[in-house]
Amino acid sequence: MPVSAAELLDQANAALGASAVTDPVPLAGGASRALWSFDAELAGGEKAKLVLLVTRGTAEREWEALQAAHRRGIAVAEPLWRTPDGEGIALRRLAGEAIPSRIFRDERFAAARGQLLGEIAANAAAIHAIPLAEVPAVAPGEAGAAAELDVIEAELRRYGDPHPALELGLRWLRRRLPEPRPPVLVHGDFRMGNLLVDPDGLRAVLDWELVHAGNPVEDLGWLCARTWRFGRDDLPAAGLGRRRQLLEAYAAAGGAEVDAEELRFWEALANLRWGVLTLRQLYDHASGKRPSLELAAIGRRTCEAEWDLLAMVE
Repeated sequence: MPVSAAELLDQANAALGASAVTDPVPLAGGASRALWSFDAELAGGEKAKLVLLVTRGTAEREWEALQAAHRRGIAVAEPLWRTPDGEGIALRRLAGEAIPSRIFRDERFAAARGQLLGEIAANAAAIHAIPLAEVPAVAPGEAGAAAELDVIEAELRRYGDPHPALELGLRWLRRRLPEPRPPVLVHGDFRMGNLLVDPDGLRAVLDWELVHAGNPVEDLGWLCARTWRFGRDDLPAAGLGRRRQLLEAYAAAGGAEVDAEELRFWEALANLRWGVLTLRQLYDHASGKRPSLELAAIGRRTCEAEWDLLAMVE
């Protein structure tokens, strides 16, 4: 447990006037972070349902991004306080489902599925409209596609093993660099699996650990990558609709006008990025840096990203 119930009570009392908290219960939090669920008793016996997110050195920018998003009415859990060590963020706990197979399959989400792509597009546009000045922990940096490819290629080179499909993808992408756009706030992992949904639609955009300044189409391309469709390959936009529908809904919500070729570039780059990320997970496990069966299993999926990349660069 990252903090004791007594420490959480002190923090909840300072932030909410809580008089008691339940013992934290661990939740599934992915491969790189921990989540703890707990309740706080407020004045009059009201119970506040809360969650503590324990980060890996990303709390400052996540905290600022969540605050800015919440102020603007974007679908996020309300951020309440940071722990004294700076690594934990307490948020209101929202009810909903994040497992894509259930969202795609269960009858209770039938109505939500019909509107979800439009809601996702609208929230992407709203995230990209947050001024970078409101998230000072996010460094402007180099936001262009060329800089992104440089980072990916450098990481691929560190692993040393030959991956001809990824190399071909790198060359294809470098020959087709799109016109640069002014950098905006980019979520960085905007996809099914990081979206909380209930029967009424989108409840929250989750997992802001990769938030950064970049090209807004990066988020749209990542959303469309086949690995995040979870088997619904006939619906390339998040397993929910067509790419054209996504771009039209994004523009209608105030996002930039994006054409099919620019989206194709960033979707291909997403496949390249995912391929290198699977290698990272493999080497983190194999080197002993982070021994994990989950990471080892993800590391076996590089071939999927290579196949998807080859299909896009024909």
